[in-house]
Amino acid sequence: MAGKSNQELIVAGLYKMAWSFPFIFIGPALFIGKGTTGAWYWTAIALLIMATGVFLAVWGLRTVLKGFFGD
Repeated sequence: MAGKSNQELIVAGLYKMAWSFPFIFIGPALFIGKGTTGAWYWTAIALLIMATGVFLAVWGLRTVLKGFFGD
């Protein structure tokens, strides 16, 4: 059937996007709390957490769009 969405891909993408939210909120909080006054590695950890959150969000969005529109 030519216009059917893949529900499994859509749900998998939404789960990936849901996992990104804690990283997106914890990263900046850690950066403000420890990264500006602590040692350099707190800044690196905060940036890594934020990058992980963005990566998961983009990966999830790509999966959702693949579920709606196919390859």
